[in-house]
Amino acid sequence: MARRLLEARALHQKIRAIDVRDSRILNSVSAQDLEGALAGRRLSSAIRHGKRLFLQIDSGLWLALHLGLTGWPVILEKGSAEPRHTRLRIDFEGGAALAFDDLRIFGEVGLTASPQDFLARRGIGPDALKMEKEAFLAAMSGRKGKIKPALLDQGLIAGLGNLYADEALFQSGICPQARSLKRERLEALYSAIQEVLRTSLASNADFEKLPNSYLLPHRRPGEACPWDGTALQRIKIAGRTSYYCPQHQKK
Repeated sequence: MARRLLEARALHQKIRAIDVRDSRILNSVSAQDLEGALAGRRLSSAIRHGKRLFLQIDSGLWLALHLGLTGWPVILEKGSAEPRHTRLRIDFEGGAALAFDDLRIFGEVGLTASPQDFLARRGIGPDALKMEKEAFLAAMSGRKGKIKPALLDQGLIAGLGNLYADEALFQSGICPQARSLKRERLEALYSAIQEVLRTSLASNADFEKLPNSYLLPHRRPGEACPWDGTALQRIKIAGRTSYYCPQHQKK
């Protein structure tokens, strides 16, 4: 969704100005170096890997954006009010702008010569939507820990996130506390991950547009499982809040 937005509305426009509103968003780059790399240039292409976006600058460098938990790129038309938590703003000559909005500042902005080298140095695993089934099975098989933290381990699989991990487990009938899953259960989980992410993309991540049989529209205290009406359970696993149905997601 973010990549498609940027491809449609941020590429091939000459950059007029760069304004770093909060230097805490920068990773291994100074505001001055970022401005030097972008001013007068154009963004020529965009790729996504998990929650990371790479925008190619026509100089050959890449602008690296990590969305984190609350980061998101926002395109502003001329005269539009910018998001409240804008940490970086890139203005284009035509009057439009790209704002990087991040409430909790878990995102990052940096530069790299190669997205592939960047990901390798960070030890970031395959993108969840592009990961082959056998690679997923190899990464998850034989693990003795709980399945939910494994799904959130960016070194194993990138970009699933807490909410969609809950949804994939819900759809595959697997408790987030389950351990040592057999191959057929992992195959069901892999299929659920692919379905959930593609359905989310089709709905532009609007939970109200997801099927009613999905957990996410009901994922809040006091709600019931849309499958069987059982009260949803809420627990903490590895510091992250998890929702599940104790009836069809038995441990």
